[in-house]
Amino acid sequence: MARMLWKSKTLIGLIWIFLGLLAGAGVSMIPAVYRAEAVILVDGQKVPERYVASTVNADVQDRLATISQQILATNRLQKIIDTFHLYQRERARLPQEEIIETMRKDTKITLERGWSQDRTSAFRISYQGRDPATVADVANQIGNLFIEENLRTRENHAEGTSEFMEEQLQQAKKTLTDLEGHVEEYKLSHKGELPEQEGSLAGALSRAQIELQANQDAINRAGQSKALLSSSLSMAESTAKVLERTMAVRNSTPSAGAGGAVAPNSTALQAELDALRLRYTEEHPDIQRLEKLVVQARQSEKAARQEKASAAADSAAAASLNAPDAVVPDLLQQRERVAGLRTELGLASRELELRTAERKDIVGKIAAFQTRMDSLPVREQELTALSRDYEIAKANYKSLLDKRLSADMATDLERRQQGERFTMIDPAQPPAKPFSPDRLQWSALACGLSLLIALVVGMAREMKRNVLLGEWELPPDIAILGRITAIVPSAGARGV
Repeated sequence: MARMLWKSKTLIGLIWIFLGLLAGAGVSMIPAVYRAEAVILVDGQKVPERYVASTVNADVQDRLATISQQILATNRLQKIIDTFHLYQRERARLPQEEIIETMRKDTKITLERGWSQDRTSAFRISYQGRDPATVADVANQIGNLFIEENLRTRENHAEGTSEFMEEQLQQAKKTLTDLEGHVEEYKLSHKGELPEQEGSLAGALSRAQIELQANQDAINRAGQSKALLSSSLSMAESTAKVLERTMAVRNSTPSAGAGGAVAPNSTALQAELDALRLRYTEEHPDIQRLEKLVVQARQSEKAARQEKASAAADSAAAASLNAPDAVVPDLLQQRERVAGLRTELGLASRELELRTAERKDIVGKIAAFQTRMDSLPVREQELTALSRDYEIAKANYKSLLDKRLSADMATDLERRQQGERFTMIDPAQPPAKPFSPDRLQWSALACGLSLLIALVVGMAREMKRNVLLGEWELPPDIAILGRITAIVPSAGARGV
């Protein structure tokens, strides 16, 4: 193979030189592409998060992806293209969609890692094009768009969170107010039956039972007094009737007395006196009065027996002179006593009626208190259900209120640009040398490719069918029978 290439060295050399020069010219004609980079720092929140917690908790990488989609949108890129008059040559032959896609390819976003591999501390925005000053301006413009979009996105996110928390807070407040109204309405409608009133109900029930016992005692005393007054009235009326009969006998005519008029019955008066002695002492006025009447009756009976022996005129005169003076004051006093006893009996009856009606009211109150006591478990269960929902709503309202206040503080933090933000620490500068192409590398590659093509052409020229260039091309097991020397044609033969 080496002899084959050596035999065609001239051809190979010419082809190599020609193709190398051609490739070098082509490489020199490739337009230069410049790339400018802007470095943007991810600056952390200024206020410690233990004081103000940010509502924007998305990862920087995720937010960068979102912002990149927004900035690299068609309308944004088209505005940049029109502002900096980019891709003037391509506009003549390419549609707008392909130009936009070309700019997206020319724009690169590269993340930089800080001390933690899981946290992005900075990122680079690069843009490549044919004019050094223009690519630097475009890179800076895109970087500024990232900074502005990040601020706007964070502020909108914080405001959206604050508005959402405000809506949730208002709904929670309405729910809390409704439940509070239900609890209040339930307590008003079941006043006196609430679990917290169990002590007062038990005390009221105990007092009512004591009052009932006192009322029962008063009823018993009123009944006894009424019975005693009734008995006294009956005896007083009987005594008055006896006195009236005695008065009638004493005031009767002598002929009627002599003719067998009936004297006062001392035996009946004595029986009545014995009955009073069972209840009263000897100092009682009724007993003393009856004792006088008994004595008078016995005297009357004795006088009646003596009338048969004495003269009618003397007996009548004695009766007319002595009896009225003894009987009339007692009769008047007894009538006054009967009237007083009747009055006292009426009062006792009225008191008994009042005590009975009062007992009925007390029994009704006790029944009502007992009913309330029996309904306490049911009221407690119902009130517990209402109170549980109310406490849950109250805790939810308090939690939402705290979150709303935190969201408002976070919104104010973003408006003051004290939260996490992007800062351009290294603006893009017009590059001094092109980013692409690498002419030295491309030239070396073109030179090597030209040499390869020349070698291939030289070998193809030397390779012919059924022609051996030397015995070295034969297999080692084939014997060589003879060798023919090279025949060099003479000058005359060449001319022929």
